[in-house]
Order: sequence, then structure tokens, then C-alpha cells
Amino acid sequence: MKLLTILQITDVRSISYTFIDFLYAPVLIIIILMIGYLHQKKMIEKNHVYKYYLAGLAVKLFSSIIFLLVYIEYYAGGDTTNYILGSIAMSKLFFHNLSSFFTILFQQADFNTSWSFFNEATGWPPHYMWKGGDTRFVIALTSFSNTLGMRAFFPTTLLVATFSYLGVWKLYLFFTDFFPHLTKQMAIAILFVPSVLFWGSGVMKDTYTFAGSAWFVYNIYMIFFKKQKIPVNIFLGIINVIVVTSIKPYIFMALFPGIIVWALFRKIKDIKNKAMATLIMPFMIIIGFGLMLVVFSSLQSKMGKYGSFDSAVKQAQTIQEDLLRSEQYGSNSYNVGKIEGTPAGMLKVAPMAIIAGMYRPFLWEARNPVMIISGIENFILLILTFYLLIRLKLVKFIRFIFSDPILLFSMIFTIFFMFAVGTASANFGALVRYRIPAMPFFIASVFIMLDKYKVYKNNQSP
Repeated sequence: MKLLTILQITDVRSISYTFIDFLYAPVLIIIILMIGYLHQKKMIEKNHVYKYYLAGLAVKLFSSIIFLLVYIEYYAGGDTTNYILGSIAMSKLFFHNLSSFFTILFQQADFNTSWSFFNEATGWPPHYMWKGGDTRFVIALTSFSNTLGMRAFFPTTLLVATFSYLGVWKLYLFFTDFFPHLTKQMAIAILFVPSVLFWGSGVMKDTYTFAGSAWFVYNIYMIFFKKQKIPVNIFLGIINVIVVTSIKPYIFMALFPGIIVWALFRKIKDIKNKAMATLIMPFMIIIGFGLMLVVFSSLQSKMGKYGSFDSAVKQAQTIQEDLLRSEQYGSNSYNVGKIEGTPAGMLKVAPMAIIAGMYRPFLWEARNPVMIISGIENFILLILTFYLLIRLKLVKFIRFIFSDPILLFSMIFTIFFMFAVGTASANFGALVRYRIPAMPFFIASVFIMLDKYKVYKNNQSP
């Protein structure tokens, strides 16, 4: 009876602002923006792309506040507020029992054991969130920002948005290093997409996984290509892999093959002797495939339900069935077809799933303001894609993609990832949230293709 009472108390709570929200949050915004301004002023002399640094940070902070307000004032609570409530309990546990805190952070205790660490002094996290290892991990990560945020809603959200911006900015540096003449286009693709800002700035899984996957790409680039600050980037790369695989391991499964292809293609393209490149290519492909098997095998236990094809398909089926429940999620759902547990069955739904991931909801499918914004973005992307296909035709379109290692990597990740989320999401609300790690890569690819077409067109002119 006592446990039941605890569960009821921890799962049904009133959400209220405190004076800390109204006093500390404005001060924190000023401090963060001031630090951002000084950093921009320092770095812009070395790299002109930093002219977008402060603007990107400012819209990130603004989006995080809007996100929190929507969840509190419109939805009267939800996952983001419960993550913060859970992080308050974790923050108190940090000072109450440090060893228990780190046991939870490093996921060395199951649900029952970790639940027993809390008491009336610390309070309890929301029970339904504590059941999953991924949500426990998000709560644990958020507790650091929550402690610095004095256990208040707005400061915690602002700090999570600030730390996540570091990873997003690294992705911008990555793309602009390869395409320095497209700084404005890359800023739009990575820093200023409205739906990505909204869903990727609050205290949610997606904010952490987007930042972690973006930063990991930069780590790989710095370690193996630039060969700069290798120890630091190895350390940060490991942390980013842990963050992504602990929350949404399928993101890493979609990202890593593209990275391997990028690395191999880059090495092959650097070989001046074409005959030698052709001779070496099969061996490089075998090495790349072997490396993928080794990495996925070593991370199999970490992947959990995504550790094998059968369990991954079963998880996708479960998510699809759950998200299609109209009484819980409304009628803004879609269906790419029945997910079958065979490679042939997955290939059957692949085209519709990829299209859904890239371009849906279509503008006429949007049912609320958030969906309308996403619908407008999707409509623009669809028009630009059709424009490129009409101008280049399919063969040249594909040839353009294979002409550049970064473009090829971005499109491989986009297709793999959009297939995964398009297959499993089944609900537009979930879809626009789940796909944000790939959206910057997809939009950046479109801008790169448009630039390549412009060069191609100019070269064709008499």
C-alpha cells in the first residue's frame, strides 16, 4: 500500500513556477548570451563562420523556452516536465548518496534496485519514466543542468539547450569546413530549421541524441581527417557514442555505416592513380564491412532491443502498434504498411517509409500549428527535390551524390534513418520529433546539390 501511494504521488504532480524561474532564468539568459558574444568575438577573427554563432545560440534558447511553455501551458505537462521533475530527485540524490547517483548514471542497477535508492528526503522520479533505462539515463543527464539551474524548470531547460548547442555548432563547423562558400545555407540547414529547433531544444531524448550524433561526426572528422586534438576528440567521441546508444541506439546504427562509406570513399578518391583506386576498392569495402561488424558486435549488448535484426523489427512493430492507437495519440497517423519480420518484408515498406520520413506530414495533412510548420518545411524540400530531379534526371542526380564523400555520407545516413523512423513512427507527432537528427543532413544535402547543379549549369553554358 505504501508503494502504491508513492507511485500515485510521483506520477500525478502539479507543475508550478517558482521565484527562481522568474529571477534566475533572465539572469542566466544574459550570462549565456554574454559568454556566447565573447566567444564569437574571439573566434570570428580565426573563422568567419562564427558570425552565426550568437544568433544560433539565441534562437536555441528562445526555442527551449517556447517548447517548455507549450508543454506547461498548452499540454499541462508531459515528458519534458516529468524529465525535469525526475532530475530534481536525481539532483537531491547526488548530494544525499553520491555512489547511488553514479550507479544510476552508469546504468549499473535495474529498475527495482535503482528505485530503492530514493526516499522521502530525495523524492521519487516519475514512476513510468523510471521503468526504462533510456529515460532513466536522460533524467540522470538532466540532473547536472538541474543542479546548476537551482532545480527550477526554466533554468534547467536553458542549460540543457546551451549544452546541446555545442554539439549542433560542431556539426555546422564540420559542413562549413568542406563548403566554406555555403555558410549561409549550412546555417539555415543546421542552426535555423524551425521544427528541429522546437523539438531539439527542450529537455527530451531528441535534444541529447541530436547533439550527441552531430558532435560525434565532428569527432570522427577531427580524429581521422584533420588529425587535431586527437585525445580530446577520442574522449568526447566515446561520451557521445555512450549518450546516443544509451538513449536511441538505432541512431548510431544508421549513422555509422554512412561514416564508414564516407571514410572509405574519401581515401579512394585521394588516390590519384585510377587503376590503383579500382584495384584497392574491393579490399577497402571488405575492410569497411568488417569494421561495421566488429563495432556492432562490440555494442550489441548496449543496443538492447536493436542488437539483432529480429529484435529490432519486433521493436519497430511494437512502436508502430502503440503509435497507431488513436485514443492516445489522436488521428494524425499514417501507415506505410504492415511491418513483416523478414528482409523482403522490410524492403517492401522501405519506399513509403523513406518518403514519409523525408516529406511527411504533407502540408494538407497538418492538423495543428507545430505540424503546419513542419508541413511547410517538407513542402519546400519536396519542391526542391523535384526541381533537382527534373533538371538533372535520375542518373545524373545519383551521380552528383556519388561525386562528393560528404554528400554521399549525408544521404546514406538520411535514407537509413528516415527508413527507420518512417517505418516505426506511424504518428506525425512522433515522426517530426524522431527524425530531427537526420534533418540537418538532409537539408544540407539539398543545398549542396543545388550548388553543384549551379556549377554544372554554368559549365554547360556556351
